[in-house]
Amino acid sequence: MKARIISAWGLALAAIALAASGSAGVAAPPDAGDEITVEAPRTVPIPVERNPYTGAAIATTTVRMSVLYGDLDLTTQRDSDRLMLRIRNVARDACKQLDRLYPLNPDENCVDRTVENAAPLGQAVIAAARGH
Repeated sequence: MKARIISAWGLALAAIALAASGSAGVAAPPDAGDEITVEAPRTVPIPVERNPYTGAAIATTTVRMSVLYGDLDLTTQRDSDRLMLRIRNVARDACKQLDRLYPLNPDENCVDRTVENAAPLGQAVIAAARGH
């Protein structure tokens, strides 16, 4: 599994592009790529020179990891459950990566929030496989 770390500035540019496109920020289900991208964000302070009374700037760093499911038969409940477990496991791995990168900024809810954001994509892929 390859983690991609998105810089704060790259994320800011992506947010601006998303806002400019008029999208509500809802990710579309993947095409036939047989993968779901799980994103675990972490808000971290950026050490920049500032007026001591204004505090540090805040940025969000995101670790993205892919969940592959091409080997699963999503028409079965067993493999559908496996996909959702893979999403949880990848979310846990992404959050562990963030913990290693930012040990002074722990986020106890990272895994649950990441799964909550990625689960609709998994459910959409399952529904598409079942023809719903």
